[in-house]
Amino acid sequence: MWRWRVIAAGIGITLLAGGLPWVGRAAEWSAEPSIGVKGEYNSNLILTAAPHEATYGRWISPGVKFGGATENLEVSGRAAADFVQYYGGVEKGLTNLYFPLSVKYGLEKEMLAFDGGFTRDNTLRGELLQTGVVLNFTQRNQWNLAPSWTHAFTERLSLRGTYNYSKAAYENGARLGLLDYEVHGGSLALSYRLSEKDHVQVVASYTDFSVPAANTLRSNIAGGQLSLTHSFTETITSTIAVGPQVVASGIQFGSARVTNTKAVWTGRANVRKQWDDGYAELVLSREIFPSGFGLLIQTERVGVNLSKNMTESLTLSLNGQVFLASSVASKVAPITLPENRYVNVTPSLTWKFDQWWALDVAYTYGRRDVESFNQTAISNAATVMLTYYPSKLTVGR
Repeated sequence: MWRWRVIAAGIGITLLAGGLPWVGRAAEWSAEPSIGVKGEYNSNLILTAAPHEATYGRWISPGVKFGGATENLEVSGRAAADFVQYYGGVEKGLTNLYFPLSVKYGLEKEMLAFDGGFTRDNTLRGELLQTGVVLNFTQRNQWNLAPSWTHAFTERLSLRGTYNYSKAAYENGARLGLLDYEVHGGSLALSYRLSEKDHVQVVASYTDFSVPAANTLRSNIAGGQLSLTHSFTETITSTIAVGPQVVASGIQFGSARVTNTKAVWTGRANVRKQWDDGYAELVLSREIFPSGFGLLIQTERVGVNLSKNMTESLTLSLNGQVFLASSVASKVAPITLPENRYVNVTPSLTWKFDQWWALDVAYTYGRRDVESFNQTAISNAATVMLTYYPSKLTVGR
């Protein structure tokens, strides 16, 4: 545990040190602290089809959001933690850490940006809701770094280049059958605004996925994508993006290397309606993600997001998702993942009953099906969270 405290302290000091020099030069520098206490009940925390008992959890979640800006510079980020203790069906203590950071520096025609940070979460909280695949229940440490450069040729035409790096490590991964992985990638995006209502973008990308513990297996993804964003009205927008991805995988057998190539079509479409007091959004996507199984996962997802301010202090939300996930088929992959179907539906209610206090109540229904194994796992979870928001701290010129 001590090493994670050292990591947390190091990252916190780094972020603070990076922020302090800008305090004097920023038009405004702000920090918004908070601390929450949550109780949780889950009938099947690890989504197992085997006999199990209910699990109870206690969360303590301190955090602070910070930001600053000058005429050219924008900085925003967050430093937060979850101290979690589970009892009952699962006896386990967890420490989640979140350190996202976003920096933008703009010139007349150039924009330099950085998005990334460090996250320590668990596989059933982070990776499950990204890929739709249930892994063994353990903690994941992940670095994400994405520096980018954007050049505006005209008011309508721009080019953006991005480098992406990701590294994931699993606690007790070898014992649980999970493999650490690294991802290097890059993309070039050419954007053109056809009109006030239409925006088109062409993207070329390349990704290198490797598993250090199985250095004979490596996958590369090269592809392109065309996207179009259209505003039907001031409050209704839609985006559709589609393109092919060529997945090339190779494995070493002595002095010989066997390779296999497969083409996969990926895409994303969404429609969003905005009101003064809420929004509704429908999302459909097919994407390729790295996974702790040491495989590339093809995930198809349908999602619905709804939010409505019932009163000035009461907000009702609904988030629902259906995932279909399986490994990207390859003749050289030593193992394959059968198709998984995962359903997650979460209605929630937020009541800000005071300037400093908010109460969140949520229910989550989860269902996991693996048809080839004739397995079904269902979970019902409920949480109640009380959060205190101290006064916002602001430093101006």
